[in-house]
Amino acid sequence: HRLPLPTYPFERQRYWIEPQKQQQQHHHPTPVSLAKKSDITEWFYIPFWKPSLLPPAQLEVQQQATPKSCVLLFVDECGLGDKLVKQLQQQNQDVITVKVGQNLTKLNESEYTLNPQQSGDYDALIQELLRQQKLPQKIVHLWSVTPSCQQQLEFEKVEQAQTRGFYSLLFLAKAFARQQTNDNFEITVISNHLQPVTPTELVSPEKATLLGAIKVIPQEYANITCRSIDVTVPLPGSWQQQKLVESLLGELSISSCEKVIAYRGGNRWVQCFEPVRLEQPKSNTPRLKQGGVYLITGGLGGIGLVVAEYLAQNYKAKLVLIGRRAFPVQQEWSEWLVTHDFNDAISCKIRKLQQLQQLGAEVLVLGADVTDLQQMRQAIASAHSTFGPLNGVFHAAGVPGGSVIQRKTWEEAESILAPKVKGTLVLDAILKDIQLDFFILTSSINSILGGFGQVDYCAANAFLDAFAHCNITKSHTFITSINWDTWQEVGMAVNTAVSKQLQQLRAENLKQGILPQEGIDALTRILESTIPQVVVSPSDFLNLFQQHNSNQKILISEVLETINKSQATHPRPQLSNDFVAPRNDIEQKLADIWQKILGIERIGIHDNFFELGGDSLIGIQVISQVNNAFDLNVPIAKLYECPTLSSMAKILIPEEDEKTNFEQRLLRGQRRRQMKMQKILDESSS
Repeated sequence: HRLPLPTYPFERQRYWIEPQKQQQQHHHPTPVSLAKKSDITEWFYIPFWKPSLLPPAQLEVQQQATPKSCVLLFVDECGLGDKLVKQLQQQNQDVITVKVGQNLTKLNESEYTLNPQQSGDYDALIQELLRQQKLPQKIVHLWSVTPSCQQQLEFEKVEQAQTRGFYSLLFLAKAFARQQTNDNFEITVISNHLQPVTPTELVSPEKATLLGAIKVIPQEYANITCRSIDVTVPLPGSWQQQKLVESLLGELSISSCEKVIAYRGGNRWVQCFEPVRLEQPKSNTPRLKQGGVYLITGGLGGIGLVVAEYLAQNYKAKLVLIGRRAFPVQQEWSEWLVTHDFNDAISCKIRKLQQLQQLGAEVLVLGADVTDLQQMRQAIASAHSTFGPLNGVFHAAGVPGGSVIQRKTWEEAESILAPKVKGTLVLDAILKDIQLDFFILTSSINSILGGFGQVDYCAANAFLDAFAHCNITKSHTFITSINWDTWQEVGMAVNTAVSKQLQQLRAENLKQGILPQEGIDALTRILESTIPQVVVSPSDFLNLFQQHNSNQKILISEVLETINKSQATHPRPQLSNDFVAPRNDIEQKLADIWQKILGIERIGIHDNFFELGGDSLIGIQVISQVNNAFDLNVPIAKLYECPTLSSMAKILIPEEDEKTNFEQRLLRGQRRRQMKMQKILDESSS
């Protein structure tokens, strides 16, 4: 289809229709702080599953009009993937299969094996498919379909589930992003024993971490969509298996905004949330005892100390506070306070612990790594010998995420997953024979809504949610996972350093957050319930959930534009290199983008982005505008590899005829933006 192009030359000036931004905001609403509800009774939400149907009319049209394409399918061990392959081939689809192996091996033109632990195998596979011009736009991942559900969670099996689920999806997304293509990719992750659709079914919580990848990958990559489909695997050759395969083929033929889906007995279900009213306890919470013994992991953190203070003040509790690092013994506290600064972090904690003692509590502080089975055995044995048997546990240990997927290493992700995943398994192994009154898991709203740069943190909390559902029917202990929204004065959202680009946004969000006394109020209400998972959100969580499930993506670059609309320009700072002006149109275009976003008047081709004051979030804006201008899909990680204009220009336009390619990409980019704007205008007029 021919489109008329502007008749003016490329003079690097803006000639766009100004109302476009308002139209975009109408269709791509930026996340804003929702009003905080004054009544805490209305802060609670629980997950439930709602029956759903595929739209049959749309499905029929899509199936008839589906052109031949390439599908990449990661085959499971239960035969479900093999059935899908046969059906897709009958539909004239070009299917590439991948099985777990020791290394990347090409068995034939359409079959491969790879080692799921090796990120390089995913890169090599995608590059090989690209070389054959078989880059798939539909990816079906079935490595989380397993023959059975673990009755007892074993550390080795849990690690294997991460390798074939969470990490496999991370490596796959990074491999596609490195291709720097604007093609759209759909990743459908099929699993079993993941979702507790019915109260009695077995659940494998170790698989739940893949939900973190499914929810965050689309938030970081504009051209990738993800969804989870959980199934029960029927007997091979049964009519139920054929019906399930037909249903999955139907799912693959349509685009759906529903991210979490399940099939049970031939019926389709989608995850939803509904509000519940939890009234204030009329008396002291029966699950809390006067003089009770309570263990708090992450006990020296913000939320841990808030809970400890409540237990001290109201129950004169015996508190066992577990921290990752060694802490001065009580006999050394007075000397520490004298010899250290008043604002020293440990000094502040010591004064807080002394306050707990003044309130009537007995306090035992122990340094132990919650992921180390031996250290935790010793810590709990020490607590037992000091105070007697435990009455309850608050698992509040955790580490915040904060790195984009494209730069995230296995080690970084593992450090975020470990306290909540392995730490929970360690506690469960030690405490399984102890009759506790409760086991409270401190989860986050991120496990449901995702979060930019939070893929591992989201995954870790999704594990906690699944673990609570898994164990609610196995033990007499009340176990629940609490998906907390942001706390105002304590917690990771307050204590984690953020870029200056997000400080204003965080300040606004914190105003709507949970105050410590409100958090305790919510906690006491939950302790009187029997709910295995509950969301605590001061604002309307259903609106947030609906926005999360919307097809209209909210990209972090759009958010940053709204909170950093303009800034005064300032002279080029003193750098380690001299100023060298751009030498061609490409470098000049890049310089214009950098100067506008960084607010610097002159930027030379050898000036380092990070020396100019750039950081990862500013880099997201830069890369976003570079991709729009050049019609590319350069990942944010490229900015670390090519931090100067000259180095970036080389990777953007590697061909010899730079000017011709530059103008062609500009034309494509402008055509794409013009078509996008026309679509928005058409939708708004209709």
